Amino acid sequence: MTTITSWTVPIVGFVLGILIALSLLGRDATPIQAGIAFAISAGYAISLRVLQSRSDVASLLSGMPRDERWDSINLRALSLSAQVIAIAIVGAFLVAQFGGADATPYAWLGALFGATYLGGIVWYRQRS
Repeated sequence: MTTITSWTVPIVGFVLGILIALSLLGRDATPIQAGIAFAISAGYAISLRVLQSRSDVASLLSGMPRDERWDSINLRALSLSAQVIAIAIVGAFLVAQFGGADATPYAWLGALFGATYLGGIVWYRQRS
């Protein structure tokens, strides 16, 4: 099982904020725009770190659910979002395909989603 500490999410948030800001600067954005993008990402990460000991939701979003109930809520929410993303990928593929646009990115995303799902079935079947 992966070990996550209370500092994992803030560190990832800061790194993502830096990468987003650098990518914006590389696309001729103003330093203010890059700073705002960094501040949003870093602010989210800091908020979760500060609130994770006081809020069940912040604890869950930090990757550290408090108990089995919150772990179950997390698994159900992940399942729901995976189903919605699968439908969105198929829908975007069909819209692009029938609209004459390049549907290849959606086909690759769908293939990745399907391969990951099937791989997860095999993996977790072997481990249970």
